[in-house]
Amino acid sequence: MFVLCFSVPTVQDEFERKDLSNLCVQCSICTADLKKTYQFCWQCMRKWKGPGPRSDRCGNDGCMNGDLQLLQTCKTLSLPAVEGVADCPSVRVCPTCGMKVEHSQQYCKNIDCPRCHVAFCFVCLKLKSECCKTSSPYKICPSGVAPRQTAIPVWQKK
Repeated sequence: MFVLCFSVPTVQDEFERKDLSNLCVQCSICTADLKKTYQFCWQCMRKWKGPGPRSDRCGNDGCMNGDLQLLQTCKTLSLPAVEGVADCPSVRVCPTCGMKVEHSQQYCKNIDCPRCHVAFCFVCLKLKSECCKTSSPYKICPSGVAPRQTAIPVWQKK
């Protein structure tokens, strides 16, 4: 993904973020023009504020990752077909690629990610192959419902 840097009125340069786990991006044109390092936040597009590197937000007011906020505030659900599963967050992100997914509340607890095609347990967030070693697809995992996710994995497409 590319973004434009608009920090200086004459600069409208395209940047590609090389480190996908760091929201802090340095603008080489602004750095040269200002004769000091200029960094901006990939998420809110404002001058970087606060410590870095960070993958969730910078220190600017209102800078937030909507997906992380959703993971923290989404409703909970039960999986009627899976024995013992209640109060599971209704939204998860794939532990492999970070794609946002929801469970249909039908069938078993496993989900196939539509982006990376990895199967994982919506309840414990382990890979399906790992979860199925200790539990049936229709019973709660021995480790129970995994807590709400607080980070989104960055997909390293191979």
